[in-house]
Amino acid sequence: MYPKRWLPAWLTLVLSLLACNYVTRLFAPATDTPDVPQTPVISDPATSTPPSATVIPPAATKIDDIRPILAQLGGQPCEEQPDLTCVTLNVPLNHFDPAQDETIQVTFAVLPASGERYGMYVQAFPGGPGGEGISSAYLDYFDEQILEHFDIVYFDQRGLGLSSPLDCPIANASGTEAFLTESDQAGLEGLDTPKEQQEAIKDAREFVEDCVAEMGIDPAKLTFYSTDQVAEDIEAFRQAIGDEKIWLYGISYGTAVAQTYAAAHLDHLAGLILDGTIDLTLSGEESAFSQEKAFNDVLVATLKACDEDPECNQALGGDALAFYDKFAQQVSKKPIAYEFPLPSGKKVKRTFTFNQLEFVAAYQMYSLGSRSLFLRALAAAKAGDIVPLARLLYVQGNIDPATGEYVGDPTFSDTMFTNVHCTDNAYFSGTPEERIAKVIEAGQASNGTVPRLDGSIYTGLTCAFWPSSPKEPVSVAPLVAPGLPVLVLNATLDPATPFHEGKAVFERLDNGYHIYVEGGLHGIFGWGEACPDEYVTDFLVYGKLPPQRETICKWEPAVIYPFVPLMPADVSAFTDPEDIFLATIDEINRMPEYYYSTEDEEGSLACPQGGSFTFSPGENQIEYTFEKCAFTKGFEMTGTGSYHFETSIVSFSVDITGRKTGKLDFSYNWNNGKTTLKGQYGGKEYDR
Repeated sequence: MYPKRWLPAWLTLVLSLLACNYVTRLFAPATDTPDVPQTPVISDPATSTPPSATVIPPAATKIDDIRPILAQLGGQPCEEQPDLTCVTLNVPLNHFDPAQDETIQVTFAVLPASGERYGMYVQAFPGGPGGEGISSAYLDYFDEQILEHFDIVYFDQRGLGLSSPLDCPIANASGTEAFLTESDQAGLEGLDTPKEQQEAIKDAREFVEDCVAEMGIDPAKLTFYSTDQVAEDIEAFRQAIGDEKIWLYGISYGTAVAQTYAAAHLDHLAGLILDGTIDLTLSGEESAFSQEKAFNDVLVATLKACDEDPECNQALGGDALAFYDKFAQQVSKKPIAYEFPLPSGKKVKRTFTFNQLEFVAAYQMYSLGSRSLFLRALAAAKAGDIVPLARLLYVQGNIDPATGEYVGDPTFSDTMFTNVHCTDNAYFSGTPEERIAKVIEAGQASNGTVPRLDGSIYTGLTCAFWPSSPKEPVSVAPLVAPGLPVLVLNATLDPATPFHEGKAVFERLDNGYHIYVEGGLHGIFGWGEACPDEYVTDFLVYGKLPPQRETICKWEPAVIYPFVPLMPADVSAFTDPEDIFLATIDEINRMPEYYYSTEDEEGSLACPQGGSFTFSPGENQIEYTFEKCAFTKGFEMTGTGSYHFETSIVSFSVDITGRKTGKLDFSYNWNNGKTTLKGQYGGKEYDR
């Protein structure tokens, strides 16, 4: 069964990477994060200007403290987020039919305002659809003034996480593994032969049947997990608390929830922020082609940015785009056999396929840092080493490296992605057979490796069989939101929610403000950039609107973080052990298993040239253990190390074996660049 053959796995994970990047475990060098916030560059391409009054008074609230209300509603500390108070409401299964009395449970999590309360700031986060809001809740990127005046509210939308979850993990796992491991040897990559097309149709039908059966739900009830029902759950929570108005932030798929709420309950909104915005007026097939083109455009921009970086240019032979296309063609014709090292010292034989390359390339396009990681892995592949690409595949694909099995993401529901997407959208019109024929026909336009990262349209095969999928395309009215101040945050290099979609939403708004980055990533708020973060804070805390209808944020860098060359494979390339340690820090910092972990996670991985490296949470630090760990051949480390959060110091205390022997203590301070090196190595004493 190949239920995801036609559905690139990267499409089902529209925002989970963003949540990871907020908490990425980086002892980041200065080149990764600009030291000085960039001054906004203001443009005035709009035909209208804001009203003379640019300050919106805070919405009146009669509630001084939300905590007694949360207690009355049975609020308790959230198990995974103890700083938040979780409240579970019984809400109608179908908000739009008062005659039906069936209910489900939906859970909201609240961090009460620390000072004078202005109201609730609800987060439609982290996206997907299918991403859990509560387990992914992150508060560090909010300005202290926002935390002082607003109750920050996260929620798990119905059908996932803490809110009456539905799931078909067996069907999803089978499909993901099949998609990533298969190799198309019949013509071009994609469904270009009648046999492949018929197999895909059969697989889609079987996947839907298996998934629905595994969920154990009456198929007729799947329609009640749509976005309009989610928006009504937010309204139910507002009513339970008693605020007249709320502020609402949506990101990625969350912008669909936010726009839907605004269309239905405009009078209960004080302000709206859309970040990485979906254009709900597009049909299923229009959205698929829009996103497919955006991913391709961002990949091309990333590869061209590599050419402008001298070290990246050299690593990829002067024309990164040409190398990628050549490599993609090579992998599509013949998958590459390789051995993946495990921490135990064992190596497992694997095969790198074209589908895996597409998955990794697409998933790494979400942010500047992940793009740079992809370029390093691509450079390693050019040098004959597939393992760095495989590391990205296993981490981002939630695959157990030892078994090759899909283990899933505990914070993301593939099942609810499919259900919400197919319940909200119809691909084409007509009978299921007619819709399927149109999907296949449209898919032929994007078969193969050019345009790169193709195949999104084949999601329509699943939706053709999904029980709650509309029989005809659904028409959604453009959001105008008369009188409501709306900030639309956007980036020209957003692969998942293309720039032109956010631009179109902004242009239809009655009182909209467009803040965007030339370049950038998926979701621009919360990355520590003054623009847009200060505009958001001013809007929420002071009711202050941007000075012009459109504001361009200047980020530097805007496309990729500077390329960090691969560590030399042999210790003979180094003349000083200090340089070896500094290069090792660069490698650890960019190992996908470590880069995408969070501060409370632990992990163990094989070092590139043998041995193992383990990281685990400690008191205010991350602790390291090295067991004959070699990041460069001939320099094996056994011992311990750490990265301290408050001091930003990374340290090693290790015995060295290999080409030379010794015992060294080394430290590096990210704040000032100072190093210390003590001990002996190769018969030489060090004390500096």
